[in-house]
Amino acid sequence: MDAQGQVKIKLAYKLFLAFLLTSLISIVLMVGIMRYFVVKGFEDFINKLEMETLGEYVELIQIEYSAQQGWNFIRENPRAFRDILLADETSADWEKRGPRPAHLDGMRNIEPIPDEIRPAPPHRNILRRLSLFDNQRQPIYGKATTTQDHYLREIVVDGKTVGFLGLKKRLKLSHPLEEHFIYRQSIAFIIIGFSVLLLSALVAFLLSRQILRPIRQLTDGAHALASRKFETRIAVHSGDELGQLAQDFNRMAQTLERYETMRQQWISDISHELRTPIAILRGEIEAIQDGVREINGKTLESVHAEVMLLAKLVEDLHNLSMAETETLSDKHKPVMVCEVLQDSLKMFAARFSQKHITVNFEPEADDEIIVMANHDRMSQVYANILENTLRYTESPGELKIRLNTDGQNVHIHFDDTKPGVPDDSLLRIFDRLYRIDPSRSRKNGGSGLGLAICKSIVESFGGEIRSAHSSLGGLRIEIILPRITKA
Repeated sequence: MDAQGQVKIKLAYKLFLAFLLTSLISIVLMVGIMRYFVVKGFEDFINKLEMETLGEYVELIQIEYSAQQGWNFIRENPRAFRDILLADETSADWEKRGPRPAHLDGMRNIEPIPDEIRPAPPHRNILRRLSLFDNQRQPIYGKATTTQDHYLREIVVDGKTVGFLGLKKRLKLSHPLEEHFIYRQSIAFIIIGFSVLLLSALVAFLLSRQILRPIRQLTDGAHALASRKFETRIAVHSGDELGQLAQDFNRMAQTLERYETMRQQWISDISHELRTPIAILRGEIEAIQDGVREINGKTLESVHAEVMLLAKLVEDLHNLSMAETETLSDKHKPVMVCEVLQDSLKMFAARFSQKHITVNFEPEADDEIIVMANHDRMSQVYANILENTLRYTESPGELKIRLNTDGQNVHIHFDDTKPGVPDDSLLRIFDRLYRIDPSRSRKNGGSGLGLAICKSIVESFGGEIRSAHSSLGGLRIEIILPRITKA
């Protein structure tokens, strides 16, 4: 039982019982339906067989009707009907036995019915169910008052229908042999049903195990992930929904493992980035406390520089966190790409001029290119790329910016002059806290988060950012954003 006192039933038992109960219900219904139709069919067969017998007795009645010229002989003496059907002796036999019954005197001059065509006397059970009707379907002999619930055979004399011989339909089988036949059939159905039930139980057991095997593996895998064993994988043996679920589980585990690695690297990198400025600040403060250094403008400037480096790192971390969690995704609005880029270039114009870096901007003929983005975040992307160029491009140098569209997307290229980026670093420059030359980057004031922030922001706009070697000898940054058409 669980904490609430409820009995826990394993899923394997539930599936097994569900399959078994479904099979049991199906078998009971099948046996019941089969027995019903067998009984019904057997009754129809017996009735049709008895109807074939009626055809023979209709001939006897036709002969008597012709001899008596009507039905009055039966109306006056109902026993005459029974004698016609039960008489299996010839006229000569009657003479030997004594006077002929009065109601058969009219048949004295009728030729005897040959033995080969005279049917055997009807079974008493059939005789009780026989009725005779005239051509108006009015009862002449028998207990029936109507032709309903009767099988009818026409009695035709000289081409004219003079009456009907009726056999009451059976409502159930009554003969011991018939009941014995149905009993044996029922026993056979029960044996078959029981055999099918055993087979269904075996199939249900095997099927429940087959279905639950991958589910059990998924359960064990989930427990392993909960224990931070992100290297856990599940073997995929099928292409059905359970196999697809196992593949999705493996992809999830792989993603978690990658993010765990990134998290550990992230903590290590942040600790490393914070260690240097904190150590410098600590050294400066301890030197002042020990009287080794005086509190003057140079000392305060050094302390201030390290504080600003820490502030810049914290700000970049905050911006990266906001970009990755898409905090501003609900504030996306139509933004004119050229307008934001030109505003950013104006803000950096003086610094580019001081470092003797020429900026060439080649916009698209249609300068009113619109994307769905956030104006401030777009400015931040441009600012980080321009700041990266200022820090690492040798002076004098050049930055060439090209903007064009392919109908659906807008492409923005930033190409600068040397130094370039090694091949193994092209795919890593967007990683958080990655530096090609850590000492040089720290000296230039870089935190290693600028391009990582750009990547997160651009992807939050539904775009893509790439890096490649520039034709000018330096680095190329390409931004691809989906374009929206003007209404």
